[in-house]
Amino acid sequence: MRKYEKNIKDGNNNQWWKPIEYAFAGVDLKGIRVICPQCKEMGLVTTRWIKGPALKPIYIFHVKGRKVIKACELNQEQSNNIRGKIPILRSDIKNLLESSQAFVLFSGGKDSLATLVHLKDIAKKANSDFTAIYVDTTIGLPENTEYVKKACRYLGVNLKIVRPKVDYFTLAKKWGIPSFGYRWCCRELKIKPIQEYLDSIKEPKVIFDGIRAAESNIRKQYIPIWYHPSFKCLSVSPIFYWSDHQVISFINSNGIPKTLLHSIGTSTECWCGAYKTEKDFRKLYELNKDMFYKLVEVEDENRNRYTFMYKNGQKVTLRDLEKQILGGRNKDKRNA
Repeated sequence: MRKYEKNIKDGNNNQWWKPIEYAFAGVDLKGIRVICPQCKEMGLVTTRWIKGPALKPIYIFHVKGRKVIKACELNQEQSNNIRGKIPILRSDIKNLLESSQAFVLFSGGKDSLATLVHLKDIAKKANSDFTAIYVDTTIGLPENTEYVKKACRYLGVNLKIVRPKVDYFTLAKKWGIPSFGYRWCCRELKIKPIQEYLDSIKEPKVIFDGIRAAESNIRKQYIPIWYHPSFKCLSVSPIFYWSDHQVISFINSNGIPKTLLHSIGTSTECWCGAYKTEKDFRKLYELNKDMFYKLVEVEDENRNRYTFMYKNGQKVTLRDLEKQILGGRNKDKRNA
């Protein structure tokens, strides 16, 4: 039995592909249409979310009418020949805006801002509309939330702010400080609030985000149009192939209100700690001491005694960092 025949048989048994089939129904996406390297027939590129690996398996769906009649799973070599090569067509974005209730994930950062403005331009020409979704993670800077509101008002974009049911500080004291290997923060503070809001939308929907290939080697191999199992709809990255320079130039050329937060060099919507460095926490100390001291309390009350920072394999507490900052200032005063 050939591999793709086995795959569709398995699919018929567990129906994993049914939600993806529904999301694709009625939407003609030309950018993801390719000749399947398995069966040499035309089909739609998609990926199947499975727990574990960062890079998920790639499939070619062969559709007749609105039904998937065959799903070919690609091997590693075939997948590598497709990853990072699926185009984002303006016509496909227009099609999705016209056929679905559209949402843009807007964090206030440069990438999501560029996505928002880019979509606004296409939606205007398509006589369509969309809503920006901002997640108040409860661990972001208030200045960032205010900038999001300001940017949406300026652009004339509808804004929906969602929040987790339990705030970061309560969860961190209960579960521990998030880390690379223990990222409960993304699921609880971001994914769940968005998911709960989108579950209330019964019409066909689509999500747009600011993910770009230039951000990392892993993201470079993503498929920029895929089915998001938590949000239960297609997820699209319209500026996936844009460079850093393109993003900045695009923002600067559109007269959008600026914010000093874009020059910080790190996300200001979430200070959970999973991806923050000593440099970032030094900036936080200067930007918002209230937030800094709240995180000090999280360290103090953490049952496992974990800290936000490690240096040369040793724990470095935020209290230690504060002493270093103040010590450096006193030294500068003495030398002045």
